[in-house]
Amino acid sequence: MIRVEQITRRGFLAAGAVGAAMVGAGGFGAVSRQADAAFVRPPGAASNRALAAACDRCMRCLQACPYGIVTPVPLAESLVAYGTPMLSFADGCCDFCMRCVEACPTGALSPGGERERDLGVAVVVKDACVAWDWAGCTVCGDECPVEGAITLDDRDRPVVHADFCDGCGRCEQVCPSASLRAYDASASAKGIVVASRESAAARAEGAISSAELAAGRTAPAGGALAPHSKGVHP
Repeated sequence: MIRVEQITRRGFLAAGAVGAAMVGAGGFGAVSRQADAAFVRPPGAASNRALAAACDRCMRCLQACPYGIVTPVPLAESLVAYGTPMLSFADGCCDFCMRCVEACPTGALSPGGERERDLGVAVVVKDACVAWDWAGCTVCGDECPVEGAITLDDRDRPVVHADFCDGCGRCEQVCPSASLRAYDASASAKGIVVASRESAAARAEGAISSAELAAGRTAPAGGALAPHSKGVHP
């Protein structure tokens, strides 16, 4: 378990050292880009930049989550957003219980607003999704709790509909890709992943490659896709 003081003391000392080194090397541009890094955030978050400014890194949202999917942004991912909450769907998904929002003391996560029940959008990774190599795997569509968010094309491959998907992460959690195909270090561990609507990956038309996912999953796209307007999470 990650202890609060690991973030607030050791982490910020390390962040300060890294920040000083970046400034000394003329790294202001890199710091600025990291401020806009597009992470998948818990319910009730505003933009990535606004959350990073409002969050005091207290870790109460992490401690409140009953599914263990709230995790702090690693220092290696962003100096500016380090220690703020992001979501990881490797072992769970979000059912919008709002306990993280209730635990937040600063308003970085707050009830109401168009993003309260919209975390991001699922993206199919074509070189990791087994349905792109052979027919038969429909786990993500079968398990998706939002009717109409994932359908199958004429070759039984998953297609995500951004106006229905709320980014709950159930599809990413249950995707069996890694256990059904030969190991490939260059391929995504999951054949479908959730990306922030502010990310370049979310702007792609159709399925993307693992390389495109790696380059675009947290890369800001200069704006955000509109939140889902049709999907209803039970």
